[in-house]
Amino acid sequence: MALLTKSKYLNGLQCHRLMWLADRKQLPKISLFDEHKFSQGHEFEEYVKKLYPDSIDLNGLGFQENIDKTGEYVQEKKIIFEAGFKVDNLFVRSDLIIPNEEGWDLYEIKSTTKFKPQHIPDLAFQKYVLEKSGLKIKKSFLIYTNKKYIKNGKIDSKQMIITEEVTEKVDLVDNIEKNIETFQNILRQEQSPERHISMQCNKPYICVLKTDCIKTLPEYNVLQLTNWRVYWKLMEEGIYDIKDIPNGTKLSPKDEIIIESLKKSPVISKDHLKHFLESLNYPLFHFDFETFNTAVPIFNKSRPYQKIPFQYSLHIEQEDGSTVHKEFLAQGNEDPRIKLLEQMKNDLKGTGDIIVYNKSFEISVMKKLTVDFPEHKDWLEQAITRIIDLAVPFRSFYFYDKSQKGSYSIKKVLPAVTKKSYDELEIGNGADASMLYFYSHIKPKLDNKNEIRENLIKYCCLDTEGMVWILDGIRKVV
Repeated sequence: MALLTKSKYLNGLQCHRLMWLADRKQLPKISLFDEHKFSQGHEFEEYVKKLYPDSIDLNGLGFQENIDKTGEYVQEKKIIFEAGFKVDNLFVRSDLIIPNEEGWDLYEIKSTTKFKPQHIPDLAFQKYVLEKSGLKIKKSFLIYTNKKYIKNGKIDSKQMIITEEVTEKVDLVDNIEKNIETFQNILRQEQSPERHISMQCNKPYICVLKTDCIKTLPEYNVLQLTNWRVYWKLMEEGIYDIKDIPNGTKLSPKDEIIIESLKKSPVISKDHLKHFLESLNYPLFHFDFETFNTAVPIFNKSRPYQKIPFQYSLHIEQEDGSTVHKEFLAQGNEDPRIKLLEQMKNDLKGTGDIIVYNKSFEISVMKKLTVDFPEHKDWLEQAITRIIDLAVPFRSFYFYDKSQKGSYSIKKVLPAVTKKSYDELEIGNGADASMLYFYSHIKPKLDNKNEIRENLIKYCCLDTEGMVWILDGIRKVV
């Protein structure tokens, strides 16, 4: 019988097919971004361990040795990190267990900045296995990062870490035995469970199989609609293709446009686009940041998971259509924000609009910079007032092409408007860009730094040059 581990149990709660393939080690290879998330969790755990200097750490031991050593140290009533327990083909490795006069307290360490509902079944499964192993679990706790903690010199573990008791929530979970029976039956199956596309594809995390499963749907499927309540209802009724949506289905104006685009594309609201163009103040500063973040802050004046800008691209467009390109890409492993701010202040001087795509991102980064570097606060706040969001016409569906398939991301809008794309670039998205920079500059483990820098510049440059092209494309259609 297959061993049901904690990770497979949690996979099963989300998707039976995900669990079955995980058991057979047939999941897609994880990305550098996913590796980064795991490493951030491990790094955060190391700071939690500093709070328990007399503890035993069983991390790194093999499967059976971990179980054997756990048994020894449980008898000695030691505080144990990475304690392993196996019973009835169930296995868990608990982050932290601490003895008390009445039994043991169970702790789960998460490098998140708050409690999340999915943490409860995680702890509940652990508690179930530990108690079947003979331990009495009195209380359950979640340990996570304090998002308000600001690094100032050496990391202060006590200030950076929050411990929250969740005993009552864990004790209310009563479906573990039923789930275990279901999951073990599924793991015994010779064939993979059928694909089942549902809201669970995104909960509690975006499933690694989602892209593969959705490929089985028609090219223009109901998941491309904007109203999730409508498209999940249609999916439950077995209606997958947009063309099969029954007459009389209540749809939003944006969804009506998506359906209309299948007959004639693109669908354009010229008056709205013209008004947007007429509202712009030249010269236009097409601007884009790239950032990275870490669970444990690296630099002074930074917080857990704060987005640290390390690069920007800028295309300054005059009213006659001429453009000048400027860029910044930090060197070395020092805090990139200091030199970035100095150059950015000079490059963005003027009174024209600063054009970005999805302004909430750039504005949030700039607002954090005003707090961390108050000497730059005045000009940053003035720059924020100049920001115009190029995503607005596309989020509002003033321009929509069926090739966008429900998305208004710049990766979809650029080819829809201009027939140009990111396909030929070595770096295809911001997550890749941030990780390649981080692991070639901040914590170097990639040895092709110069090649990465060239590709980063090309990628970020296309984001801002693409905005120039998109605006030009809008002008041509109105």
